[in-house]
Amino acid sequence: QVTITTGKTKGIATVLWKASPITDILADSVIALLMHAQSSAASIRLTSKPCSHGRDIEDEGKPDTKRPKSIFQVFYDTLSQQFKTVEAVYEARRATFEVRTDAGLESGALLAGEELVCNVSVHFKEKDSPEAKVTVECTDAKLASNVQECLHRIADASAPVRI
Repeated sequence: QVTITTGKTKGIATVLWKASPITDILADSVIALLMHAQSSAASIRLTSKPCSHGRDIEDEGKPDTKRPKSIFQVFYDTLSQQFKTVEAVYEARRATFEVRTDAGLESGALLAGEELVCNVSVHFKEKDSPEAKVTVECTDAKLASNVQECLHRIADASAPVRI
């Protein structure tokens, strides 16, 4: 069960839920919808205040490249929290990451000074498409599979909720 409370404080919504895999997903979706509603044009007109997220005025009229960059930043942050070194290169709807770690899942701990290198590529086929092609090249197949699944799940979670 996910409970949403509004109206106690102007402009504040409280989302409460009992932790479980299903309710976590539902709560994430509800929060994403609330955040989207907060930044929609109708919301801005109703409140007569600009939305709270940053947006450069000079970006007006230019192609929207913020979504892929922001989701790529989420990918980078997630990989950086898990691995020793992560290097990234961003291009339009594609990002490549070189991930270095001193331990693998199948290969176990490596000798001092050795590193396991995984090359990750994420490509969104269309501009605002949630469908990402994620490929991982790594000598540790289990690690490659886990990284690929993790990035696919992040891409799916960032997509709009389908009704």
